[in-house]
Amino acid sequence: MSKSAIQKQYALVVGEKSFAVFVYLENRYDCRASIGQKGIHIRLSKYMSEHERFDQEMELLDWAKKYIARNGYTHQHARNRQYRDGDTLKIMGREFLIRINYVPDKNASNGHMKQDVIHLQLSEGMSPKQEQKHKTYLVSRLIGNLFQPQIAQRVQLLNDFHFKRPIKKLRLRDNVSNWGSCAADGSINISVRLLFAPPEVIDYVLIHELAHLIEHNHSDRFWALVEKAMPGYRLAEDWLNKNGERCVF
Repeated sequence: MSKSAIQKQYALVVGEKSFAVFVYLENRYDCRASIGQKGIHIRLSKYMSEHERFDQEMELLDWAKKYIARNGYTHQHARNRQYRDGDTLKIMGREFLIRINYVPDKNASNGHMKQDVIHLQLSEGMSPKQEQKHKTYLVSRLIGNLFQPQIAQRVQLLNDFHFKRPIKKLRLRDNVSNWGSCAADGSINISVRLLFAPPEVIDYVLIHELAHLIEHNHSDRFWALVEKAMPGYRLAEDWLNKNGERCVF
């Protein structure tokens, strides 16, 4: 999906705090909202009528207000994990050892994995912020590549059982703004951060995105599809609301 431009911007007051609201019109069939450091981001489908987009915007604003009020929410992204040589990372029921080697060459940062050992090679002389950025990117990419086939297999299984719709491709991406998305062409993107969640929570997000292959917004029909495939999906939503910010690399 190409980068979208802001269509409009305004302020939303919840309690005594004002939040900036950014509304985007995108080449997508579903509509989404997320709460970031800059404010509330609402992404609407360009394929909907103006009336439908207004209804979706109001629905997503209502979700954001309730979420902020319920959580006493002042959004800050959780701090990334501070990887040191010899640390371990537990994810998807496996434990990975982190090994870090520094080299004098500039632009030499890279990583590879061998037998559940994550090897990071980092250029010397980077600032702490730059070094953290490189560590986070490399570890998330290696973990995403490792578990991509397993998640793709699970998506196909859930699709064959519940939805039976064509999927163009599935990608695990280092995305912090949402847990997943379904593009207009049938491509599904899943945040690699989701791998820190329990299996039933992962299944919920996969089912959520698969349901968008049939219903492209969050209508009653959409939620009926989700509930039919996973009657207890609200428990998974609660887990993400309470624990999602700890799912970070």
